Amino acid sequence: MAAGFKRFMPAFIPLAFELFRHYRRDLNHNGNIRKTDKSAEKLATMEHMMVRLQKKIQQNRETYESIANKILIWLAINSILLIGIAVKLFFF
Repeated sequence: MAAGFKRFMPAFIPLAFELFRHYRRDLNHNGNIRKTDKSAEKLATMEHMMVRLQKKIQQNRETYESIANKILIWLAINSILLIGIAVKLFFF
């Protein structure tokens, strides 16, 4: 039985090398596929960052509008007081 196996051994060595070569090629191919999947992850990350940026822009816009309203109210009060002082000085 062992003698019969030795007779087929030269045929199994190239087969083993061929299987190893295919395994390595498939492993590289799978690695390349995962690299293309990272682009989808990067796209999702960029979309998430854009949403966060839009929220921050909206928050800043609201803050600036409230500050502008406070400044307008302050200017109106100062103008009224200035007119009152001018009326007091020149007419009484």
